[in-house]
Amino acid sequence: MNQTALGVLLVILCAIIEGIAQVFFKKSALVATRKNLWIGAGVVLFILQALIYTGALQFVEVSTAFPIGSIGFVIVAVFSQRLLNEPVTGTRWIGVGLILLGVSLLAARA
Repeated sequence: MNQTALGVLLVILCAIIEGIAQVFFKKSALVATRKNLWIGAGVVLFILQALIYTGALQFVEVSTAFPIGSIGFVIVAVFSQRLLNEPVTGTRWIGVGLILLGVSLLAARA
């Protein structure tokens, strides 16, 4: 695996971590108790994501990494539907598909 591929994989990992953190923040808004637990977990994940993303930028240009990070929108859509039972409309799924297509094109050209 070359360094660019490693950088792209790290950026995708960051997007997954950020998506999970977003779901934790939403969960904190929904529960009556243990809000601080969900908020704390989300903050910890954001810090972890920032550290990994900084490392990823050693291997990939920020003009490539930042758009690839939009895979986080896909993660949030999937997790919010599966874990929070939020509705995701057909139009939104089309948008998710377009994001996946764009990220794939960027990753292939990185």
